[in-house]
Amino acid sequence: MRKLRGLVALGAAVMFSAGAGQAAERVSDFSLIDHEGRFHQLSRYADHEAVVLFSHLPGDRDSRRALATFNELAGEYAGARVAFFVLDASGETDKSALGGIAERSELAIPILMDDTGLVAAELGFSRAAEVAILDPERRESLFHGVINNRFAAEDRSRRASEHYAAEALEQLLSGIRSEVSGLASGASAIDFASAAEVSYHEDVVPILERRCLSCHTEGGIAPFAMSDHQTVRGWSPMIREVLYTKRMPPGQIDNDYIHDFKDVSHITIDETRALVQWIDAGASFDGGEDPLPGLQPEPVKWSYGEPDMVLPIPPQQIPATGIQDYRHLTVPLPVEEDIWVRAVEFEAGDPTVLHHIIAFAYGPDGMNEFDVLNQGIGLGAYAPGNEVNTYPEGAGFPLMAGGGLFLQMHYTTSGRETVDASEVALYLWDEKPERVVYGGSAAELDIHIEPFTRMPMTATKTFREDVYLSMLGPHMHYRGHDARFRLIYPDGESAEILNVPNYQFNWQKTYDFKEPLFVPAGSQLEFSGTFDNTGMNPFNPDASQTLSWGEQTWQEMFFGFFRYVEAETSE
Repeated sequence: MRKLRGLVALGAAVMFSAGAGQAAERVSDFSLIDHEGRFHQLSRYADHEAVVLFSHLPGDRDSRRALATFNELAGEYAGARVAFFVLDASGETDKSALGGIAERSELAIPILMDDTGLVAAELGFSRAAEVAILDPERRESLFHGVINNRFAAEDRSRRASEHYAAEALEQLLSGIRSEVSGLASGASAIDFASAAEVSYHEDVVPILERRCLSCHTEGGIAPFAMSDHQTVRGWSPMIREVLYTKRMPPGQIDNDYIHDFKDVSHITIDETRALVQWIDAGASFDGGEDPLPGLQPEPVKWSYGEPDMVLPIPPQQIPATGIQDYRHLTVPLPVEEDIWVRAVEFEAGDPTVLHHIIAFAYGPDGMNEFDVLNQGIGLGAYAPGNEVNTYPEGAGFPLMAGGGLFLQMHYTTSGRETVDASEVALYLWDEKPERVVYGGSAAELDIHIEPFTRMPMTATKTFREDVYLSMLGPHMHYRGHDARFRLIYPDGESAEILNVPNYQFNWQKTYDFKEPLFVPAGSQLEFSGTFDNTGMNPFNPDASQTLSWGEQTWQEMFFGFFRYVEAETSE
């Protein structure tokens, strides 16, 4: 892809300066991560009367001084239904650098990282020390301008005598459409350098091939196939929206950790800018032959390769409607001696109704509850986007002759009767591997979440021996909002090892370390997350319910699954 310089040309993005008598401007719903790695989406603040944003550039003197004024303004409205944010418009991606600014400025409000610059551009920020006031329910911008006349380009008073942002906010909260003029800031300009024109053939198609086609293909898990230009253009408003709100790619993790894990869903800053610029410019076609049809991946049943053993799961009749209790099935192993598994892959018979499979192992003496709890997610688990489960090099999961698989099957009805005939593929070691794969979880079963509330939760697990941690997997249901894993070492030091800012129940992903992480004996794995049982959670089935632990999706769970091997070679 040709190098994109700076931010995208605005195309269809909105540029304006709200003033007296001027109609409010619509803005896109957007999502950004703050300097603490937390997820914020404009539409999730629709229960607030206003969202107030301040454009900030590190190193700019006016920006620094105006930031103090903005922080004071936020303090005056503490407890009110107004959300205040600093919007870093520099493209900074280092959260610790922004955290230092927050600490030095004694900020009590989040700094949002607008790494692509798309949000700042659409909100009309052109300089630091500007303020935008948004109506988050209608997604309209109601005021845009300098915070006060001390920082106005046409004034530059030594002392502020006109407090434009505060006056506009007060009018809005009093039910009056703001009549305050938005003056321009005299602070440093935000670098909106023009970008090279984006080509469908040279830029867009390679991005779609890298980031989208594995799911968006005929027969794939995605709701539509990116089969040609016309189809992509038709879906382009949706593509733009899911990029703006970080819904796609699915199961995104904090950018700080994308290089630590295998095969994570990811799209780069430049790729996001290019796609949005192309869409805003009309999603045009360059002419000539469309390369996209020729890039459609060939359907492959087993993506990990030819299995050593395929175990059919007894077909399950699924009704059109109704609540489906978990089904527990046993599948005996057709082996006469112990085998060692190096990877597991699941093939969903009907992915429209199959929510998940967890495959546990049982031996010749059968299965008991203690064994299940101490296997974590057992050999592995299926959920949309998580078909293949692999283990560290030289490690395997033992399956004993005379035993088999104990499968936990979860179905949700789709409005039509169907039969699910799924399969489990096993990839085996020829000889006993050096290490045994173990699993477990940091879990909390005592769950009580009041209606219309947000609630943090934490669970821990202590490692009594030196181990190498190889996989992490957060699990909550529809109220899950975010998830983090942290290691607390015996000396009291701690380190965050994974952050999932926008947890999505529909994508039950696990995350495999590229290199297993050494964990000394006595360390604790801390799993923390937030439940959002409010009406602002778009996935919440019913915010009026008091939640407890339960297997059904409208109830809740809290598991931080992990997989590990012992540091010493097993004999």
